[in-house]
Amino acid sequence: MSAVVRIDDYDFAPALLTGTDILAMTRAGVLPEGRGYELIEGVLVGTAAQYDPHVKMVALLLRHFARVLPDDLLVATPSIFLSENTMLEPDLAIYPIDMKSTDVRGCDLALVIEVSDTTLRSDLGKKAKLYAAHGVEHYWVIDLNAEILHRFGEPGAEGYGAKLESGFGEEIAVPVDGTTTITLADL
Repeated sequence: MSAVVRIDDYDFAPALLTGTDILAMTRAGVLPEGRGYELIEGVLVGTAAQYDPHVKMVALLLRHFARVLPDDLLVATPSIFLSENTMLEPDLAIYPIDMKSTDVRGCDLALVIEVSDTTLRSDLGKKAKLYAAHGVEHYWVIDLNAEILHRFGEPGAEGYGAKLESGFGEEIAVPVDGTTTITLADL
């Protein structure tokens, strides 16, 4: 991605950042540690603030998954470097416990979850395409307003091939071990 910007009658292409740049800027105190921004194809983008009920749902999911996941999997709220120039901040990610979050790539993720109350369009659109293009096998978007769980699978370069919707009251198999389930209404 290389955009040309016109300022004061001069064209220039802004420098694109990498994950290494983001880590260095965070360590140097240029960027705040923690959530608040993502790197999308080299461009630093601010993220929406998180408020209740979003925060509550993320906390309930973390508690639930910590209880039921196999010991070899970790549920966390990490920064995920999908490529050299794309870093996303999923609400939850499940991946092998023996991996450092900075080493996790799309194919390593058992499940990525975005909780959406104000960001549904982005989570179902741009983010779904990015996760699919980087090989994230299972991607869920929890629509808090409509109480719908959007489940995506079969990732490809153009997006996900499989898309299912479930209500919060339905028991859903969690695609990590063949036995773990979740019912969002029961959290």
